[in-house]
Amino acid sequence: MLTYIALTIFIFSFLLIVFEVFDKSIVALLGGIMMIIFGVLTPEEALVAIDFDTIFLLLSMMLLVSISAKSGLFSWLNVRIASLTRGNPLLLFLLFSFITAIFSAFLDNVSTIILIVPLTIELLRGMGKDPKPFVIAEIFAANIGGGLTLIGDASNIIIGGATDFTFLEFVKNLWIPITFSAIFVVSAFIFKNWKSLKPVKDNMVDILISNILIRKIQMKFLKKTLHVDFIVKVVVILFLTFAGFFLQKSIGLPNYIIAITGALLLAIFSSKRVSMHEAFGSVEWTTLFFFSGLFMLVAGVEQTGVLENLSLWIANSTSNIFYLSLLVLWISGFASMLLDNIPFVTVMIPVIMGIQAELVGVDTSVLWWALSLGACLGGTGTLVGASANVVAADIASKNNMKIKFLDYMKFSLPLAVGMLTICSIYLFFRTSI
Repeated sequence: MLTYIALTIFIFSFLLIVFEVFDKSIVALLGGIMMIIFGVLTPEEALVAIDFDTIFLLLSMMLLVSISAKSGLFSWLNVRIASLTRGNPLLLFLLFSFITAIFSAFLDNVSTIILIVPLTIELLRGMGKDPKPFVIAEIFAANIGGGLTLIGDASNIIIGGATDFTFLEFVKNLWIPITFSAIFVVSAFIFKNWKSLKPVKDNMVDILISNILIRKIQMKFLKKTLHVDFIVKVVVILFLTFAGFFLQKSIGLPNYIIAITGALLLAIFSSKRVSMHEAFGSVEWTTLFFFSGLFMLVAGVEQTGVLENLSLWIANSTSNIFYLSLLVLWISGFASMLLDNIPFVTVMIPVIMGIQAELVGVDTSVLWWALSLGACLGGTGTLVGASANVVAADIASKNNMKIKFLDYMKFSLPLAVGMLTICSIYLFFRTSI
């Protein structure tokens, strides 16, 4: 009985989120509370289900970005990017996508989105262009880049902890499907948005308008009062925080501790320049509440044993390593579109270990890479499929730019399926060697 109740609550909540009947944070929290009221979860289980590591990491990065923005550092970056690209939409698109992917690989994709998306919206609007295609492209770039390395995505961190795969092993085994997926996605975006991305060099009116808008951005920046000491503090603390993320395994501290330490240090050293009331007011609280509710919803589904039964079905379906890897890839891909990928990856770990114990003498490491690719790339399929998607959509909404669930999915779902197909081809050649 509880299984049907949990699934009904989850499906109904998901449909309300998809059709945007109410704010998704309210829906997710109410769904989580319903799991408690109907006895699927105890209050203690619901509290434990909330991944406070993720919540505090998001909160800390939002504070870091909010305080850093007050220094004028991001405005300076906008001026430099505008001057460098001279307003060429295609160059801007490629530059932002590349930066997002690289930062996501070596930091983590959520922190990168928090840094890049506000910068993108401010710059593109200042140049009189629609930032929405750029932000959606950055969602894909963040998930693709994050899927390349051990530290880029939470699911990879979990897999790395269970298997002891190194940073370089992730890159060595994933760079081929990740690279081809990136090429596929960038090509699709350019094709779909070519009218707004094509260079303006042949149109004298567009060139004149672009130059005027760039000049406007430069003049607006020159009117700002910059405090060099404030900027230096921001740069130093951001550098130390990012270095901490990169060296997280050596330091032995979780990412949220590193992030919150950076945020608190920056708050202390910039207390004369920034009001903490303003900084906390800029935090995307609806995003944090949405994740809290989503964690409880997924825990309710997990409590029913549905995810465990799914993983056991995969394990017992076939002994052919290629077919097994395809099942892991596609099921984890579609599961990540609907659920948070962290609990699914957690449930799949003992299953893959059990398969490895059964298939003695067979290279089963490909199953781990299939799980990683499915969880990271499949999450691009919907706005709730990955943390980076949710955060980007909420930042956009706060900046009066609505990314609707169904509008996003019409474009993102075919791209997600295309990336999973590319990964399937990679797995075929990988298991045939």
